[in-house]
Amino acid sequence: MCLGNICRSPYTERRLRSLLVPIQVKSAGLLEAGRPPPALALDVARERGGELDGHRSVELPDEWLEWADLVLVMDRRQAAEMATRCRVAGAAPLVEWLGDFDPARPERRALRDPFDQDRSVFEAVYARIDACCGAVARVLGDAG
Repeated sequence: MCLGNICRSPYTERRLRSLLVPIQVKSAGLLEAGRPPPALALDVARERGGELDGHRSVELPDEWLEWADLVLVMDRRQAAEMATRCRVAGAAPLVEWLGDFDPARPERRALRDPFDQDRSVFEAVYARIDACCGAVARVLGDAG
């Protein structure tokens, strides 16, 4: 999950679906539903093999908190929101920062929001998401 569900989380969803074929993966955000990804997100994702064509943002439905075993967040804002929502809903999915799976172990655990940024930011963020998703797939593969 991310803020708007138009850049980071839909790209993460597509990448994890390709790596974790038998596992159901969904993405959502905290803002209103129905928004398409920006053109630059579509272009960079396509170049990296992660099509976002046809995606429209989804606002996180509370029932997904009961459905999910694991929720991956991008930054502190989503981590705090998930803690509150899970407490209110009485749901208990494991909430982890996607950036904590980064094999490069950078100082910054948050994944920068590339919205309204230039191509180089999208490329860097999507490359980091790819690395993190690879690590998530290895962890979940070892657990299964």
